[in-house]
Amino acid sequence: MPPHHKTRHPLHALLLALMIIPPVSVIAAIPWLKQQPDNLVFLLTGTAAAVTVLASFAIALLADRSIDEWQRSNARFSSQWGWTAGAGIVAILLAIAPFRDWIVPMIANLADVPEPDHKLVVLAFTFGFGAVVLTQGVCTTLLSVCWTLWMSRSTRDPS
Repeated sequence: MPPHHKTRHPLHALLLALMIIPPVSVIAAIPWLKQQPDNLVFLLTGTAAAVTVLASFAIALLADRSIDEWQRSNARFSSQWGWTAGAGIVAILLAIAPFRDWIVPMIANLADVPEPDHKLVVLAFTFGFGAVVLTQGVCTTLLSVCWTLWMSRSTRDPS
């Protein structure tokens, strides 16, 4: 019987491709996407994001099966504090005028809008960031409750 990690190799390669190809395709297609209706752009970019997230979630689950407790502790620590540090850094950057001033021309170029309203772009970016952080907090809370309920369930007698 072949080793367990070799039998998963094609699946890992497929999942890795599903994590990389959709976002690269969206970036490569930006000139074409600029000419498309908004609904199509949102559909394609949303689909690319969903495929990327699902593939990364699946590869994380597969990787979790082969790691020891020390590596799990590392993953738990880095994911808990990495999200927090990343969100904190973005919040600090949003308070710095040169960063906000950099966002506007970047978005203007991507959206092909010559003179966007500076305040509107920064506000939309900030609300988008806030929505992500809020959603992460809600999902973290819900998963914590679900995990607690699952782990607290009574064990059934095997007989």
